[in-house]
Amino acid sequence: MNFEFLNHLEEFRRRLIICLGTLTLTTIVCFFFSHQILDFLTLPLRKHPDVSLYFQTPYEAFMVNVKAALTAGILFAMPVWMTQLWNFVAPGLYEKERRAIIPLIFFSLALFFAGCAFAYYLVVPAGLDFLLAFSSQTLKPMLTVGPYVSFFLGMILACGALFDFPILMIGLVKLGVVSTQAMVQARKVVLVGIFVVAAVVTPSPDPFSQLLLAIPLWIFFEASLVVCRRFEKPSPSVPQ
Repeated sequence: MNFEFLNHLEEFRRRLIICLGTLTLTTIVCFFFSHQILDFLTLPLRKHPDVSLYFQTPYEAFMVNVKAALTAGILFAMPVWMTQLWNFVAPGLYEKERRAIIPLIFFSLALFFAGCAFAYYLVVPAGLDFLLAFSSQTLKPMLTVGPYVSFFLGMILACGALFDFPILMIGLVKLGVVSTQAMVQARKVVLVGIFVVAAVVTPSPDPFSQLLLAIPLWIFFEASLVVCRRFEKPSPSVPQ
């Protein structure tokens, strides 16, 4: 038993080294394209011609380029990470479990990137339009690049994670942790929670930006209820 555990530990170490090596390689490659990556990240802001980005310390611009390269490196390394993780856990799964998990992985990645794109093209621009509208002759925006990139990446990743909410619901129902009927009965609470999360995540307090995120999450919730009914295990009959 100890020998088997050590074998698993050694395999985990080997796959972890592969993942870290892949991340290092992709980050180094992406660093040579960090200016193009930053141009992509700052595109929603550059639609406002009167707004420019500055850096206040000698090393801030360098660190922002490193952060941009690291973020892109993570995205490019993700297929290798998913492959290594799957090869590590797959031998311990039944064939039925493998067939069930593979579509969930695919859809979770698709929803994550859909959430990132949704934030990039809709939520962030709408938030910036609202926030920068408060500038005037006496109030001029002077944004620094470090906080802007952190704010931008935080918004993108948060929206991407929120779009995986249906996968979480389906997983909980599939495992029998919660029933579809219980989620239907808690619909009002879930809707309130969706609007609270949208208010926290969106970059501006205006209702329009919050609705841009809350409405798709609500649609995902209702669609997930339909899908969950197909995955839900039938309740055992109570003996008379």
